Amino acid sequence: MTIKKPQTATLIDMFSEGYAAVNRRPWLVLIPILLNVYIWFGTQLSFAPLINDLYTLMRANAGTTEQSSLPAQSSEQLRELSRVDMRQDLARLNFIPTLTMYMIAPGDAAGSSAGVPLPQYVPPQIIPDRHDTIEVSGVGGALLAFLLLNALALPLSAVFLTQLAEAVRGDPNAPATGVRRAWRAMLAILGCVAAIVGVGLALGLPFLFLCAMLVYFSPALGLFMLGMLLILVFWISIYLGFANEAIVISGIGPLRALHASFNIVRRNFWATLGFLAISYLITVGSGVIWLNLAQQSTVGLIVAIAGSAYLGSGLLAARMAFYRERLRRWQGAAAPARPS
Repeated sequence: MTIKKPQTATLIDMFSEGYAAVNRRPWLVLIPILLNVYIWFGTQLSFAPLINDLYTLMRANAGTTEQSSLPAQSSEQLRELSRVDMRQDLARLNFIPTLTMYMIAPGDAAGSSAGVPLPQYVPPQIIPDRHDTIEVSGVGGALLAFLLLNALALPLSAVFLTQLAEAVRGDPNAPATGVRRAWRAMLAILGCVAAIVGVGLALGLPFLFLCAMLVYFSPALGLFMLGMLLILVFWISIYLGFANEAIVISGIGPLRALHASFNIVRRNFWATLGFLAISYLITVGSGVIWLNLAQQSTVGLIVAIAGSAYLGSGLLAARMAFYRERLRRWQGAAAPARPS
């Protein structure tokens, strides 16, 4: 009896396979390119009136004799947020790669007590001279914008993800089959989001209430508990982060996708961290380049849009290839050995 051990592909193989999949269907890059063109040249969305009203309310609640008690850092953060184009941040159900730019900020500006320079995300800014900006002044308008953007982003993301998954698997291009797969993937992704949000609210709200009580009676302990909550959320996002890949590669439902993502990460913990770390370094490093290009001229911005669309599509395909290879290894280990 001989047992054929599954060969584990290296992380470099996963990235190579991802970009090879994109090269097999280069037209897929047009989807993130067109989306980025809309984000950077389309109608802008500003929350400046709503944020200014919030800032005024905060100052009023502080009291006329204690206006200086409002932290200067919070005031600056609100002013920065009022200058941001909110479309990209509101589209939480968009999984298509977008142009993400970073700057290397000094350690003290980025919040590092050690003074080490850290990457800082640079969101799209509102261009004041343009007259096609939609300004939201109420909570209802903000909610409506959130719903509309995500209602458009989710179907488009499902189409893109399923087509990219077909390229990773090497499936033939079949439009009718692709539409059915995209529809099922959209419903499954929505189911994953609903499950995570539902469980998060059911467990998180009581914990947040407890943290608020602790902050009132013991600020140090309350802040410590909030920090632990953030760490927990971070690790949950790591363990459940491959749910979309499970949906489009394996064609399974939301609960099975979450289960598969958890087990893939659990069984390949260090490999997953290494893959995510390399992806992050590539994203941040290229984001610094895109920022420098975009600041030069409109031509530089267009080059950044095209480059980020190809790079982001390849990284997303590499995630699918990583999930697919690790799933094969998992299933191969679970299958009984056959006599030869």
